Amino acid sequence: MLDQEISNLLAYGQSSLLLDELDCNQAARRICNMLKITSFTPMEPTEEADVASSPNALLAPILAYAAENKIAGADDGSLKAEIMDAIMLKPSEVNDLFADTYSVNKQKALDWLYDYSVKSGYVDMDECAKNDRWEAKELKSKIEIIINVMPQAVTDKYPKCALCRENEGYKGRANMRVVSTDIGDEEWIFDYARHQYFDKQGVIINGEHKKMGSVKETLEKLALAADFVGPEGFVCTDSDYENGGAQNIMHEHFKTGYRTTPMLRQGYDKRYKSQEYPYIEMGTVDWYSTVIRFAHSSLDKVVEFADKLISAWKSYSDERIVNDGTKNFYNAVCRKMNGKYYFDIVLRSMALKRPRMAADYDEIKAGALSITDILGYFVLPTKLSEELKGAQLYLDGTLAFDVNDKKIPLAKTVERLLKAQGGTVSKLEAKLNIHDEVDAVCEKILASTAVFDAETLKPFLESLGIREL
Repeated sequence: MLDQEISNLLAYGQSSLLLDELDCNQAARRICNMLKITSFTPMEPTEEADVASSPNALLAPILAYAAENKIAGADDGSLKAEIMDAIMLKPSEVNDLFADTYSVNKQKALDWLYDYSVKSGYVDMDECAKNDRWEAKELKSKIEIIINVMPQAVTDKYPKCALCRENEGYKGRANMRVVSTDIGDEEWIFDYARHQYFDKQGVIINGEHKKMGSVKETLEKLALAADFVGPEGFVCTDSDYENGGAQNIMHEHFKTGYRTTPMLRQGYDKRYKSQEYPYIEMGTVDWYSTVIRFAHSSLDKVVEFADKLISAWKSYSDERIVNDGTKNFYNAVCRKMNGKYYFDIVLRSMALKRPRMAADYDEIKAGALSITDILGYFVLPTKLSEELKGAQLYLDGTLAFDVNDKKIPLAKTVERLLKAQGGTVSKLEAKLNIHDEVDAVCEKILASTAVFDAETLKPFLESLGIREL
């Protein structure tokens, strides 16, 4: 019934997922059982199986059959994950192969795991490509705007949370594969993320379900994680402050990536030297947020300095920052390059006397920013994709705008743009104008995270014995 389609998938498993020929019969039977097919006759694979770089085209007729015959999981992605699991290496085999390769060449091992995650369909680049994404071109720095329209993964209940190792094999995650590593004498696990906001985005997670530790402990682990991902990667952490854009603060973890993000592309705008740590290279980054970058080859010294900097910031107050000791927080990014640990510490606060941004901009993005946003990948809510299309109809005159109609999408944004453009414009201009407005709003929101300018930063740094060069 699906002899050719299943045969093609088995061939793909052999060529792309290291499926052993001796395991093909069992894999075919597992797939037939899922599809409630009683017989299967192997066939020679077609050229389609030989050239496939992802399983999606090969899976399409199989999933269509499953949907037509009302097979469970056909429409929500969980059947796809189960089918792919049948033609993949076991979790232990993936872990062993990764470890063997990593011991010889860490970058090759990380690249292999990413490639395996893509070819298994766990990281589905076709789905990721559905996101609305563009580069904001007329700004201080080329931040990227991302409207996430990628379908959410189907989940059964989580064992403890969405990060725990026990997620491997749960509904919708049968084709998930994680690998183990040691961070600070603890077992941690690593896998690549379904959502690829930046290249080769992954997550490295404490094997034990526990909260982030002290600042110093977190920074030490972050540096060791930077060792793990190697010189082409970076690791970063959301805040341990719940209202600071943090995600899942109940389970210690770091995000990872293999791309020079917009923030990390920026150089220093000012250089500084510490009286106590004169050997540490240091400066502020030419970026929207307040970012202090420093580097040294000694993990102990650079972490010691970072701990003092952050501890001082958490307790800092002045006439602008009314902090009771709980309102200042930070994000941290770490890279290990040329034998040095590079930290980017983003100083942030919920204690500034001024508001974050005009409420009008909450139509575009409300709430605190995560580290992904701070790095320059501004992730906007799914609903905005259709709302922007609806707003264009008012900007180009297809629909009449009524300022009192509360149902109009992005009404405040539309009103602001109609005034700025002097009435309605062409369809092309409307599309360009709404994109430009989103770019400008995102830049303003990102800039609003800055807690210091060059002048107001001085007292804080001088309190730590740090002077501008």
